[in-house]
Amino acid sequence: MRSMGISKGLLAGIIVIVVVIAVGAYFAVTYHPSPKPAAPPGFVIPISEFTTQNVYNPSWAKTFCSKVGNVTITVWNTYSVSENEAFNASLASFEQLYPCIRVEVTYGVGIATSNFISAAKAGQAPIVYRDTSDDAGKLFAAGLLLNLSQYLPPSVFQEYLPVAARNFYLNTTSAHGYYGLPDNINYIVMFYNKQFITSPPNTTDQLVNMCLQVNKTYGIWCIAYGVGSEWGYRFAAWFAGFGGRIFGPGNMPELNSTAMVNALEFWYNLTYYLHINAPDMNPSLEAQLFTTNKAAIIFDGPWDLGTYFKALGCNLGAAPLPIVSQTGLRAAPLIGSTGWVIASPQASGATPQQIEAALVFILYMTGPTAEENLWTYAHDIPAYVDAYNYALNQLKSGALTPACLNQIMEGILEQAQYGQSFPNIPAMAYYWPAFHQYATEYFANQITAQAAAQGMEQYILQQMSQGG
Repeated sequence: MRSMGISKGLLAGIIVIVVVIAVGAYFAVTYHPSPKPAAPPGFVIPISEFTTQNVYNPSWAKTFCSKVGNVTITVWNTYSVSENEAFNASLASFEQLYPCIRVEVTYGVGIATSNFISAAKAGQAPIVYRDTSDDAGKLFAAGLLLNLSQYLPPSVFQEYLPVAARNFYLNTTSAHGYYGLPDNINYIVMFYNKQFITSPPNTTDQLVNMCLQVNKTYGIWCIAYGVGSEWGYRFAAWFAGFGGRIFGPGNMPELNSTAMVNALEFWYNLTYYLHINAPDMNPSLEAQLFTTNKAAIIFDGPWDLGTYFKALGCNLGAAPLPIVSQTGLRAAPLIGSTGWVIASPQASGATPQQIEAALVFILYMTGPTAEENLWTYAHDIPAYVDAYNYALNQLKSGALTPACLNQIMEGILEQAQYGQSFPNIPAMAYYWPAFHQYATEYFANQITAQAAAQGMEQYILQQMSQGG
């Protein structure tokens, strides 16, 4: 039977346009209002001038240096290897534009590190820190981060994709406002090796059947996913696919549910009964199996795309997580962001001029050039609207090289249609250790799935009670 006449190139273009429209629709949410900024004491630059357009303007940069003078800021960097290539390129151009700002960077700092809290309590936190939106929200609620809504014009926050800006917004009795500027949009996808899987599965039933065939034909693991060693970031997608949600009405936890039990048992069965998923995994071992052609599927985010593409080249594929056949719901990863925050002066000991320099730094590092660098070097999905549009235009025109990268990024962007909003509340900080403790015990055969679900929810409720 002959084709209906749609060329392969045209079909690819249609797919890209559909993905772009769907992603744009997902990201099109309402902005939160910001408190009206007040003039911080000791500033020599008016708040109204702290805009991305000014920060990137050589004339304004020269004026800034003449008014503020030489100043040093400390920065904790949490980027991956490929992201650091982008950061270093951006840092070089920043230092050329602002010779008066000396940036002391500490590389290799872990995301959501407890070291920041310890340093902040001693008044020795870095002035600038890159963190996840949820962990930074916890720090903001504790009074350790600057309320950027009081230091930047409201128009600044409208320059980012709404979902990314929203990730760095908190409205609680203890804190209200934007506490960070996002440098990307992130979530997990299904990366697969085309040597073993020619077309990605759309449902979990298809996944299981395909994996059994992969194991039998190639003698490798189909999936490398260490549920029992993770902290619930990737598992949140599967929990949603089985019909669950982390928090319900009143921001109360809802982990003690049939959905959690079924999701845990699903992955336990794939690991220990069907032998589809490699046992005793951690992120390092998962990546090792996948990059050495010993596993066909891994669940990870665009931040590791560079590593996988270097290993597999055009054999690498990316696709949305499958529909859970039991529920008809698609596994939905958390749509989150990382970004740059500024420690409160009490936490870092920063002077007003160091805070001004820090504001310039984070505006630059989340502006068009810096986020386009992250896209170019690491293929992070930009949060800054102009940089995001730049990335989409490249994708629509097939400008990425080699050409197969365009298909990979299409798969990554398609996943955004099926994501879930990140619960941006302080109690989210309790979800990670709750999941890790009880999922680990379940996969070690120490407790049942039901006991694990109960333990997770009870842990969060206890921590919420103790934290007031």
